[in-house]
Amino acid sequence: MQVLPNQLVELRLENSNGPQVFRTRVEDAYDDLLIVGSPLRQGYVVPIRVGTELIVEFKRQEGVQEGRFTNTAIVEKRFSANVPLLQLRLLGTWEKTQDRMFVRVPVHFDAVFVPLKDGEEGTHQKGVILNISGGGFLLRASYPFELNDEVRISFRLGTEQINAQAVLARFISLETGQDYGFSFIDLPEHIRKRIIQFAFKRQIELAELTKENQT
Repeated sequence: MQVLPNQLVELRLENSNGPQVFRTRVEDAYDDLLIVGSPLRQGYVVPIRVGTELIVEFKRQEGVQEGRFTNTAIVEKRFSANVPLLQLRLLGTWEKTQDRMFVRVPVHFDAVFVPLKDGEEGTHQKGVILNISGGGFLLRASYPFELNDEVRISFRLGTEQINAQAVLARFISLETGQDYGFSFIDLPEHIRKRIIQFAFKRQIELAELTKENQT
């Protein structure tokens, strides 16, 4: 398995704040070395120390090797070229894993989002979230998204205001246009758990409603 430059990857590590996931891009790859962009949070470089062990994960969506792949790595070096970079030494072989599965339920949440392009924020836009899970959501909006576009999005989940960042993972074609499937980025685990709890509760409510309609 060879990872190619420009491949989007997730870096997963444990620290004093619990498990964290950072999304970045492969800049170069050869043998058991990966050069990736240092992940950013709110415009600042996330300080991942040399010697840190982490999980590298990516998803391939075409060809015979379609699927999600993971490997362990250690941070060997931090340096800057035109952008801050991390040199990772792979410690194992790439293993294919099952896609993370979350219960996805239909909803109708008004949402406000800000497109993020090249580190700059666009203007506030409105949309509607049509379904949601712990991994992401389906958004209907008039904004002309492109694959891998990122957004900051805000919506209400019950009585709680949720603020999150997400990346466009897929298009859902419709006769009248298309909807947009987003995956959450660096979502804090307490927020993910809140969404998962909501989804399970909503799933039960929908099942009970269906049962009532059948009697």
